[in-house]
Amino acid sequence: MYQVTIKHPAIEDRTYIANGPGELRNIVWGVARAQGKPVTDDSAMIAEVGDLRSRCDIEGVGLLDVHEITVKVEDADPDLYECEGGHDNEDSVILGGPVRCDGACRPRRRFHKGALLSLAEALDDAELESEGGCAPCGLEADQMCAGCGKCNCERHDNCTRPAPRP
Repeated sequence: MYQVTIKHPAIEDRTYIANGPGELRNIVWGVARAQGKPVTDDSAMIAEVGDLRSRCDIEGVGLLDVHEITVKVEDADPDLYECEGGHDNEDSVILGGPVRCDGACRPRRRFHKGALLSLAEALDDAELESEGGCAPCGLEADQMCAGCGKCNCERHDNCTRPAPRP
């Protein structure tokens, strides 16, 4: 089991769990797709992900740059992500565990379609804001209010628009 952290300078790190090489490949492919640059050479990417896994297995940590994102892979401590709350299955209750989760568990975050879309949206919002736009409004810098230059997050009650040019 691997702990995979997606690092980009403009967004918060995101950490997921990959149970094996297939899930690790899916994360790397997803990271490329989220940046709008899908993998074109599958064989080369399979080799890079295999090398990433080997570095993790041998050195404890593997790093792979996928365009502007760094994928960091480490061995995941299985005990860290096991639920101790007893809600995994009914047998745990029979063995004396609590009926409901006591909050001691840390669920395993998986990289699925929703995570891919969330990553793509975060990258798009970061790019928009770096260019002077507003991510919550979805406005680019040249789409801001003509009178005050602010986005739709602000009220424009007192805004005076410039006179139209002839």
